[in-house]
Amino acid sequence: MIGVSVFTEGRKTGTVTNADGHFTIMVPNANSYLTFSYVGYMTQKVQLKGKKILKIVMKEDAELLDEVVVVGYGTQKKINVTGAIAQVDNKELKMAPSGNLSSMLAGRLPGLITKQSSGQPGKDGASLYIRGNGAGDGDPLIVIDGVVTDYFPTFSPDEVESITILKDATAAAVYGVRAAAGVILITTKRGTIQKPTVTVNSSVTLSQNTNFPKFLNGPDYAYWYNTAQRLDGVAEESLRFTANEIDRIENPGDNEAVYGNTDWFDLLFKNVAPAYTNNVSVSGGTERLKFFASVGAYNQEGVIDHTSYDKYNFRSNMDAKVTDNFDLSLDLSGYVSEDNEPGASAGKGSYASIFQQAMLSYPYLKAYSPSGLPVGSLNLDGNGNNNPVAARDLSGKNTIKKTYFQGNISMKYKLPFVKGLSLKLNASYVKNYTMQKKYFLPYDLDCWNQSTRAWGVQKGRIASKASLNQWFTESQGYTIQPTIEYSNKFGKHAVSGLFLYEYSRTDESSLSAGREDFPITDIMDMSYGLTVNENLVKGGHGLDRRAGYVFRFNYSYDDKYLLEVTSRIDASTALPKKYRWGVFPGVSVGWRVSQEDFFKEAVPFMENLKVRASAGRLGSDRSISNTMTYFSTATLSKDPIVMFGSDPQKYLGLSRPINPNLKWELTDTYNVGIESSMWNGLLGVELDVFYMKTTRSLEKQSGNFPLSLGDYFPAYINYGSHDNRGFELVLTHHNRVKDSNYSIRGNVSWARNKILKMTEDANVPNYMRSTGRPMGEYWGFVAEGLFQTEEEIAHSAVYGPTLPGDIKLKDINGDGKITYDQDRVPIGRSSTPEMMFGLNLAGEWKGIDFSMLLQGAALFDVNLCGVYADVGYDNTFYTKPFYCDGNTPYYLVENSWRPDHTNADYPRLGIVSRENGGKMSSWWVEDGAYVRLKSLQVGYTLPTKWTAAAGIKKVRAYFAGGNLLTLSHLKHLDPEMPGVNQGYYPQQRTFEFGLNISF
Repeated sequence: MIGVSVFTEGRKTGTVTNADGHFTIMVPNANSYLTFSYVGYMTQKVQLKGKKILKIVMKEDAELLDEVVVVGYGTQKKINVTGAIAQVDNKELKMAPSGNLSSMLAGRLPGLITKQSSGQPGKDGASLYIRGNGAGDGDPLIVIDGVVTDYFPTFSPDEVESITILKDATAAAVYGVRAAAGVILITTKRGTIQKPTVTVNSSVTLSQNTNFPKFLNGPDYAYWYNTAQRLDGVAEESLRFTANEIDRIENPGDNEAVYGNTDWFDLLFKNVAPAYTNNVSVSGGTERLKFFASVGAYNQEGVIDHTSYDKYNFRSNMDAKVTDNFDLSLDLSGYVSEDNEPGASAGKGSYASIFQQAMLSYPYLKAYSPSGLPVGSLNLDGNGNNNPVAARDLSGKNTIKKTYFQGNISMKYKLPFVKGLSLKLNASYVKNYTMQKKYFLPYDLDCWNQSTRAWGVQKGRIASKASLNQWFTESQGYTIQPTIEYSNKFGKHAVSGLFLYEYSRTDESSLSAGREDFPITDIMDMSYGLTVNENLVKGGHGLDRRAGYVFRFNYSYDDKYLLEVTSRIDASTALPKKYRWGVFPGVSVGWRVSQEDFFKEAVPFMENLKVRASAGRLGSDRSISNTMTYFSTATLSKDPIVMFGSDPQKYLGLSRPINPNLKWELTDTYNVGIESSMWNGLLGVELDVFYMKTTRSLEKQSGNFPLSLGDYFPAYINYGSHDNRGFELVLTHHNRVKDSNYSIRGNVSWARNKILKMTEDANVPNYMRSTGRPMGEYWGFVAEGLFQTEEEIAHSAVYGPTLPGDIKLKDINGDGKITYDQDRVPIGRSSTPEMMFGLNLAGEWKGIDFSMLLQGAALFDVNLCGVYADVGYDNTFYTKPFYCDGNTPYYLVENSWRPDHTNADYPRLGIVSRENGGKMSSWWVEDGAYVRLKSLQVGYTLPTKWTAAAGIKKVRAYFAGGNLLTLSHLKHLDPEMPGVNQGYYPQQRTFEFGLNISF
């Protein structure tokens, strides 16, 4: 075995075994003791008794009696945990390619649902849901080294010791009001008793797009556009492209000034983009002082020029045993980051984004006009001029700089006159700044108008004049946690308890400004703009204070019967005084059946079997905290709109009527679990089944009262209710065969929610009600196929103007017509997966290590059409050929319905948009299930005998890949793509080459 730690007594001298399991160590005398330890194996202490050569056989610790897991405000031995908890350690995190920490968790933690919708540098994190988006308020609480934060950190995995998720009420109840959707605990590395060790980790990663549809080239665009026009009934002489123009597109000569064959996506994307990861850490310590310190840098370039993300971080964790009874810990950490993209956004959802312009640009035009200017595709459907390369290179710059600092100090005093009783004080301080500077620059495009066949110089659509916008936000906060802890054992009775008071305060402030009309653009600073953008001159501040009392009591008898009682009392200023305080209790019990004598005799191959159950209540004020509707507020109008005498004055308006009866949103959680290990680790099973019910959800009241009432009613009330149920299953297998070992770990999670009560119009038919159905479903018309003939259309219910090849819709209520108010039903599941699964394979053999993670999701749908809250349904570039007069994917035209191709995958080919209801139908809802080869890593560690002479403890080289293969129903798009998008930054496939060196 490689890497077994060998120490003399008192750890005065130590070494590790090489790839062959050999070691050499100097000992004080011939009768000294040596200690052998390795993670997952029992520690052995052997006396030499004059021997110079030893043969040691490490024994697997199947029960891992001393394995510790992180829980709220502390740690517990895994064997005594009665709550539903899942944890991943640093070793498993490092099996994933370098990148965003949140995206590394996919498929590794049972009960955690992840969705990564972008591959853009700095914005490639995953959305995280514990037990689905129906759990509580849907947003898990993030806690870093005991300090609550509002976002998932951008830590380097080199800093992280473990990540734990608390899933049931007992585990999460100590966080009370903010734990309804579960808790994610991030624990950073600390020093251990060993000689100082310096570790250097360095890697380079190459990334490329995973999946993106192929769009039409110039000649094919002209062919399919004319074909679509003919199907629309356009006369030959009125087609967009003449025969001569098509020939010029297909065969552009050297003197051709207009037409060509330009692949805008090829010009936009780089083949690969690099990212560089470098981290140096030092750790070690003695009985009195332990330390861990690290510095790191992460520099990521995007596959689109001018997109990048750079981060530089540091951490210093120190633990000192000042006296035998007094411990002191001091942690300091921070980072600075810079996120860059062009003025025209590289993401989704922004006006004139780069991807939107790429899909609106005509591939039949050359990239540059005869004048040397970039060519602009003058969109004939009202979407301006477009050139993604010019937007990328000339539109300006958007930079977001962040500075973050966190300091923690902890003091613990063990009272000498009461065994097991200790006093502890934790205090933390967090400070962060964010500065965003975004400027737009005008640029000229030589725009070709295909209708008039004429050039015309225009400003790029992103900006007609230079402008600068800046936003600055800062926040600082502190948390204080005085704690009383007790732990003792009386014979077979083990008792422990915790009582904690927590107070936190966060102050925030923000400021923004903007100017336009810059006479020079070489220096884009606010002082040089001639015109003030009054809409951006604003500022504000906020204050959040919280207080709570935490109680936890643990009892075990003979390590067989386990009990845990937890509670938190919380208050929130978001609620009226009489309902401000809430109590959130939890209780769990466990039975270690495998410790019973009768079980040991009856089932000798099962070394561990534990049954546990929990119940509790959690709360949330997240949705309420932004409303403050229990007291009146006033708003001053922007412009003078009332007259007093002859002078116009601004209007001071009061808010809607208050709601003095707002209460906590409550979530009651029930969990039953079983843990088992058999045949010395050859098979492990862990199963959790849960049920959660959320009541008193906050709901808006607009639209539920007649217009004659105006706004004279409270904006929000406690009315809604939903539940969530599911299971998590983990199967593991560990084995050693001669000089190799391997492990297999599979997990699957399923969570389904249902709306139990919500405010709905009383006149809505039952089949159109959301009550009783899952949250987030897609609603629309049921597609029954494609119309083939005019006769079929004449004898069918239709929504609007319909032709053969259009989508046939189901008449739900049988009234002979398709209407939005009467024929919409659920047509698709939520875009958040109900099921996640992962299969992790790992092994080692003579210095070679291997790991692979297959990760997937199921029971969710992707809607290729757009569903907008303000305008309803609309087509997208993935559903309508030549949408918005832009380019179109090959699959959409080649597989479209035509008179000579009636057995089609997609509706009728055409340019004209008819309101026939097809875009609102189930035709465009796809099963989003997928399986990914999420990560693959192969490494080799040099034998110690090769490196020891140079004073090097370990040298390991590795290759790692991410998102290497994806299997899904979506052939042309990534199944995790964002919803309602008209172009997005694709997810990335990565190839990483790295080196780890320890001294």
